[in-house]
Amino acid sequence: MTRVEQNQLNMMKSVDQFFTNNQSHFSAHPAIVAAANKLKTLISDINSHSQVQAVSTKADTAIKAKAKSILIDTLLKVVGGMAAHAATTGDTRLKMTADITPSELKKMPENELMIKIRATYEAALPLATELAPWGVTQVDIDALNAGADEYTTKSPGIRNLKAKTVQATTDLKAKQDEANTHIKSILDPMMLPFKNLNPTLHGEYLNARVIVDLGGGKSAAPVDVKPVE
Repeated sequence: MTRVEQNQLNMMKSVDQFFTNNQSHFSAHPAIVAAANKLKTLISDINSHSQVQAVSTKADTAIKAKAKSILIDTLLKVVGGMAAHAATTGDTRLKMTADITPSELKKMPENELMIKIRATYEAALPLATELAPWGVTQVDIDALNAGADEYTTKSPGIRNLKAKTVQATTDLKAKQDEANTHIKSILDPMMLPFKNLNPTLHGEYLNARVIVDLGGGKSAAPVDVKPVE
């Protein structure tokens, strides 16, 4: 939620509180009661969308980045052993499979990295005994396959979470616009007669309608409530 949206929401809550505190003044005006109740519902909807919007993917992204780093380190360990074995045996195909640098791995798109990891796993799996003298264990080889599976499962969840956040932002703006329109086109005109019927009450309403800029520490000018033409 932006600062402007938060300031507007605070104003809406002030208006809602005004009607809650002055229910007795509007008991003879069911239309005002209904309009005030609708505002309360709109505020509830805004709060719900705001909670979804506020969900952060930073933690999940950090966990995924750490998993990627571990995978690359394991991959480099395995291909290092493969390169040494290829040099010893003159295995050109194995040498080509192991021919990769750390910088290349870090720049690889996610799908290409997963393909490289699985190809390395399949090439190293039958060579576990031969790679052992070069410091590569069966655990290292198995970690490539298991790590790739775990890493791949994290991506859809993060993308889905981001999609929900984006949608919540759109829904939030729509509800805020609806609430602002509701106040301006429904509640403001309904409250206008109270300027003569009960000036004090009307003044309290106008005070509730003031949008306070909490970020800048300044108050907006009082709302000029005008009749609907």
